[in-house]
Amino acid sequence: MKLLFWIVGLPLVLAAAFFAVDNREAVAVSFWPFAEPLQIPLFVAIITPLYVGVVLGAVVAWVSGRRTRSRARSEARHAAALETECAALKARLEAAERRTAASPAVMVPAAPPTPAPVLHRP
Repeated sequence: MKLLFWIVGLPLVLAAAFFAVDNREAVAVSFWPFAEPLQIPLFVAIITPLYVGVVLGAVVAWVSGRRTRSRARSEARHAAALETECAALKARLEAAERRTAASPAVMVPAAPPTPAPVLHRP
């Protein structure tokens, strides 16, 4: 991803720099509610709206992804809680296995068989 950034980003930055050097003459830019037009270099009149658009697009993308980021944080907390619970259960299992291995074998009598139900026919 970083390589792609440099492959795409570096030529764009160079193109913007060459454009700025070549287009330094002043142009009149007027904004509707204001009476006086501004005299600014041509490259400023063209590149500034592009940068503002990129920043606004990034802000919109960031805001629209808040639900996904919130869900990811929630799932990460849930996964951490499950990992903690799993580690605690493994520790309990190992402790139980150690107790069983350390104690002598105890014979547990089998439960007596349950008699089958008797069906009565009238």
